[in-house]
Parts: sequence; C-alpha cells; structure tokens
Amino acid sequence: MLKPPRSAYIHIPFCHRRCFYCDFAIIPLGDNADSNGGVGSKTINDYLFFLKKEILSIKHKSPLSTIYIGGGTPSILNPNQIKDLIDIFKLNYGIDNGAEITMEVDPASFNENDLFGFIKAGVNRFSLGGQSFNNNLLEKAGRRHTFEDLENSCDWLQKAYSERLIRSWSLDLIQDLPSSNLDLWAIDLEKALTFKPPHISIYDLNIEDGTVFQRMIEIGKIALLNDEESFQNSKLTNSILRKSGFSRYEISNYSIPGHQSRHNRVYWKGIGWWSFGQGSTSAPWGIKFTRPRISQDYKQWVTSQCDEGLEYSLVNKSIPYLDLDEKIMLGMRLKEGVNLKRLFIEQGWDEEKTKTYLNQLLDTWKDFRENGILCNEGDRFFLSDPIGMDLSNQVLINMFRWWENIS
Repeated sequence: MLKPPRSAYIHIPFCHRRCFYCDFAIIPLGDNADSNGGVGSKTINDYLFFLKKEILSIKHKSPLSTIYIGGGTPSILNPNQIKDLIDIFKLNYGIDNGAEITMEVDPASFNENDLFGFIKAGVNRFSLGGQSFNNNLLEKAGRRHTFEDLENSCDWLQKAYSERLIRSWSLDLIQDLPSSNLDLWAIDLEKALTFKPPHISIYDLNIEDGTVFQRMIEIGKIALLNDEESFQNSKLTNSILRKSGFSRYEISNYSIPGHQSRHNRVYWKGIGWWSFGQGSTSAPWGIKFTRPRISQDYKQWVTSQCDEGLEYSLVNKSIPYLDLDEKIMLGMRLKEGVNLKRLFIEQGWDEEKTKTYLNQLLDTWKDFRENGILCNEGDRFFLSDPIGMDLSNQVLINMFRWWENIS
C-alpha cells in the first residue's frame, strides 16, 4: 500500500466578481458579499457543509506537511470559517509541526484585523493576488481592488512577516496585460520590490476560452502584446528580480533563499496530493481526478461519495505514476529540471528501452540543446534561465510529439 499524500489543496470558489482573464471554477457573489451573515453567506455556508463532508470522506490519511487554501477568493471567508477548515485536518488527518499552511488573499476582501484572525486560525503563509499597482490596468482586467488596497495589503503582510507572525508571503503579478508596456511593467516590478515580499509569482497573461478577454479580442476592443514585447517584459523581469536577490526556481516563481512554495513543489515533482472542493483536481495515488465545476453537481457528487463509496482515483492503489509526459512537463518547469533516465526506469522500462527512447527524445531536442535553450548535467535536463524558461512551450511541444509517437 502506498503512503497517503502529505499535502492538501482546498478550493474556495467564491469571488466578488469574475476577472476578465479568469476561467476558474468560481461562484461570483457580487461586490457586497459578506460571509458574516450578509449577502452570499447562506451560499457560502451551504458549500462549506459539503466541502467538510468531502474532507471527512477520505479513509487513508497521514499527517499533512502542506495545506493550500486557494480559489476563488478564500479571504471572502471569515477567520472562524478558515479555522474550522484547518481544525478538521488537524483533528482527522493531523498536521505536522512546521507544516506550511498557505492561504490566498485578495486586496479587496480583507483588512488587517482579518489578517490577524487568519494567522490566529493557523495560516502561516499568504499569497496575495495583486496583479498590478496600476489602477487603469486593474480596471481593464476587471479587478475590484485599487492600487491603494494593494499597497495596504502589502504593508500588513510585510509587517506580519517582519514581526515573525507568519513564515512567508508571496505577491502575484501578471505581465503582458492589455494596455501595458515595458515602462509600466518596470514600474510595477519596482513598486512590488519596495514591500520586500520574500516570494513573487509572475504569471503570463493567457487568454482562455469563454473569458471576457477572449470576447473583447474577438470584437477588437483590446489587443495583446506581440511576441517581442512579451519577450522584453520577461527579460526585464529576470533582470530586475535577479539584481534584487531573487532566484527563479520555477518558470513563474521567484523567491529569496528559503522561501520557495513547498506546496506547489509537490505538484511540480508529481508527488501525490489531496484536493477538495468543486472543480479541484487531486492525484493522491497517481490518477488525476477533477471534481464537478458546477455547484449543484459537486454537492451531488459529494453525497454519492459518502453513500456509495469513494471515486476510483481516491482509493489507495499501487499506481505510483502520473503519465510520463506530464511528469516530464511538470519537472521541466523547475530550475533543477528532471533526471530523465530515472523517470524512464521508474516507468518500468529496461536499460535497452530506456536508451532507445531517451535517444529519440534527445534527437527531437537537438536544436534546443545546440542553442543553449536546454541544458544537462549527466542525466538531469533543465531549461536555461531566462531564455529556456521563456521558451519552455516550444521544448515541451516537441516532447509531447515524442510521447505520442511511442505511447
């Protein structure tokens, strides 16, 4: 029997509104939503009932070393509701001493008193969804908060960190937003650094199906940055953050020493994890499973879990692998890359098969290796920084073609 996962993700789907780039499984409650008995509180409490029921349905449990409360906007919940969720894991799974417990917060959904309440509830790491310090860009992205809200949130988090009330915090920014340019992006980066976050996540803007941004592009209301402009933004990001002491340990993530996200590394390493809540994806025993994205469907699924038995992927099975192509993809996102030979052996391939398939893969990557985009030290292959990480999609596309040909 495999050991149960040591990490859990909890999805809180509620938001005040849907941002123009968002295609997540969320429930917009309106700008006046309030979990303390106000607008949307009944919807929130109803969802939490089924979420807790799902968490308790798992039979094989081990103490957790990381918990991540994401969304959506978890900070729409009040501190007591966050405490209840953490306490369920504490009482029914166990939580390691020194566990990393992260919570996503939105600048327009909490104040300093709420922050102290979340800390008291057990959260010791926060991820702040700032996206930009520019009010014009925030408005055009459909964000509810202003740069003043974001500055206040950064101040509160940095104060809590400096007073050792929390272990770390992270600031999220989005590069390549419509109407942005290199100068505005430089201002955003420099402004972010004035608050001294130990961790910064820089996400490229992706246009997803069904989003407001997709519709606005189709009718010509907005235009995206071209490839050269995006490349210059990425180049500037690397330059500024490197000079400020940050290391790019994953394609979208930078930290000062000792502040990498332990929870997110579980995903990139392909290690099993629990996940709870509508639309969330778990892979505890090597098989991925995504819960229903629609609220009513999710509630019905939870009920069936308790009445009829757990979904197949949630039962302890001796299937220790995600698909090989996915393990390579996730591992290549990390600075250290992946040991391909070791992955192939774990796949169950003998020495001859490993050698044959490795040579085939390296042949598809020949140009990337010659151009310094893809590097290796022995059997460990990794993307160069910054060029390789910025062109990772091209490298991975070739890998997926190789996988399709042999699988």
